[in-house]
Amino acid sequence: MKKILFICIGLIAVGVIYYLTSGSSQAIEEMKKQVNHELTTLEQNGFGIEDREVKHNGEHFVLYFAEPEKITSYLKQQGVQINTKDISSLKGMKFAVDAKYLNDTYSALSVDITPKALPNEAVTTLQKKDPKLLARVQKLIADKTLLVHVDFNKLLNGFKGYVKDVNETFTDEVSVNLFAQGMTFEGSIADEKLKELQQHITQLSLHADKAVEVVLKNLTATYTLTGTTNYDTHTAYSLEKLKAYATDNFHMECDNIEGSSTTALHDKLLKSTASSTIGKITLQEKHKSYALTDTSLDVTVDNLDIDAFEKLQKTDPQDRFAINKLSEQILTKGIELNVSNFSSKEVTIQDQPMGSFHLNAYGKIDRSLDLTAAQQNPLILLQALTAKTHIEASPALFSHLMQDPKAMMVMMLIPPQEKHGQKVYDLSYLKGKLTVNGVSF
Repeated sequence: MKKILFICIGLIAVGVIYYLTSGSSQAIEEMKKQVNHELTTLEQNGFGIEDREVKHNGEHFVLYFAEPEKITSYLKQQGVQINTKDISSLKGMKFAVDAKYLNDTYSALSVDITPKALPNEAVTTLQKKDPKLLARVQKLIADKTLLVHVDFNKLLNGFKGYVKDVNETFTDEVSVNLFAQGMTFEGSIADEKLKELQQHITQLSLHADKAVEVVLKNLTATYTLTGTTNYDTHTAYSLEKLKAYATDNFHMECDNIEGSSTTALHDKLLKSTASSTIGKITLQEKHKSYALTDTSLDVTVDNLDIDAFEKLQKTDPQDRFAINKLSEQILTKGIELNVSNFSSKEVTIQDQPMGSFHLNAYGKIDRSLDLTAAQQNPLILLQALTAKTHIEASPALFSHLMQDPKAMMVMMLIPPQEKHGQKVYDLSYLKGKLTVNGVSF
């Protein structure tokens, strides 16, 4: 038994010595090849690489945005939903990257990423409008206050990292504080695509004296690629608190937000389902206050032609012909919108409980729609639309709405039904015919 134990210890020792000498050197050389491959891919897809310095166990280089159109196309292939205009606004922005090989027992590659230069557009704007702010931001960049650290595992199929905590105050005419704490992330990679991602932020806040405050606390979000395309995804998130106010004119606070969404692509048609709940929403605007308790929203979009939708996003707004053709392609695939639930268990106005409300709605465009003809005769579009809506509101909430003269006129012309102690409206629109609570208009 002792002999076997000594043999095992000896094998482990030999393995450790090999790893620390020739084994680790081979691993580093393999990592260098992989990094070279990735940088070549980035250069081929619109990014620029400069100031590269290669060492035995690491390297340094600067990455910048060179060709926006190529970058946009590349990022979309990776599943990032972004357009060329957004990328163009980042042209000139640079990031310094410091990479280390075999930095610890987890990582084959460790990377520190810091901003090195602002986008050209941002620099030009700030030079004209606020040169002092530009100088402060450039100092933050020089001090490496903003830093992202990422570790890739030995198999290069997983990663984890964090964003450096920030607590910076700018004092001029107004004192502004930016605070970020506990920003971490981890995920996995499969077939050179992001497979899973989990993110957490403990707190993110912005304060400007007593004039403006935005606070976000305990955000957790997950992303999973569920199929073969970038549109086959599932996301989920939770947020303990979201707060924002601007002087005494506006104050908003949301507690216990949770949500999820699922998208799936079938025969080039996208189906997207989203659900969210908010424990409590409070809103104060000037001298009016509102509160909503246990609010829910469930929405589904089906039969969205994703190819036409993507092309529409890239189309020149002045090209009316192309916009009309793509719009018709989207509308004539039988696109559907279903709000299966929008409700709140308790609505409070000026500290007075008003009861609940509930709404569901459905809309669909007929596949036979001829958009060109509809532009000449809008009635054709109305004939192609099918819609149904169901609304329930408590008597107290209904009475409050009646205080608005416009709402009162409508409700006098079309009185609500009474069902289960609620005021109810059922609306349907089919082939140009509107029906409200069984009465045709």
